[in-house]
Amino acid sequence: MYWYILFVRTGRELKVEQFLRERLDSDIFNPFVPLQQFLFKTKGIVKKELKPLFPSYVFIESEIPGQEFIKRTKTLLCVSRDIVHILRYSDTEIAMRESEKQLLLSLCNDDRCIESSNGISEGNRIHILDGPLKGWESNVKKVNRHKRQAWVEIELMGSIRLVSVALEIVEKIKD
Repeated sequence: MYWYILFVRTGRELKVEQFLRERLDSDIFNPFVPLQQFLFKTKGIVKKELKPLFPSYVFIESEIPGQEFIKRTKTLLCVSRDIVHILRYSDTEIAMRESEKQLLLSLCNDDRCIESSNGISEGNRIHILDGPLKGWESNVKKVNRHKRQAWVEIELMGSIRLVSVALEIVEKIKD
């Protein structure tokens, strides 16, 4: 299966996903928005919400190769004011590279959502105990304990992006 990525107006990801589901053949095209759990504390209770992992992007999974994909979706993509363009590496390379796709799949659950991870803070180091970030300590570039977020580097369409994911620090060990 190929994955294609559409750049859309920010905040319109789920609307575009629904628009595509209604107009594309579901046997051939599967639009989706990769999600992440977002943790926040309100009135002393930690709550979880889902939000887009990559704001402004909608993915489409399909068996159809690049140029054929463009031919079959071109008219539809021009109709929506919320779709800006298809991301591409070059004029001939349009589908997401397999290595990048597998990296995302390794972090996501079956619903294409990155769930929260739990970790321990030991001085300046983070040890991930469980969750999708386990074994990813070297990719964690920044942690905000109060917002329960970690920023990790992920390659997407040939460029490195910092992505915020949920990380609950369950214990802080002082040096």
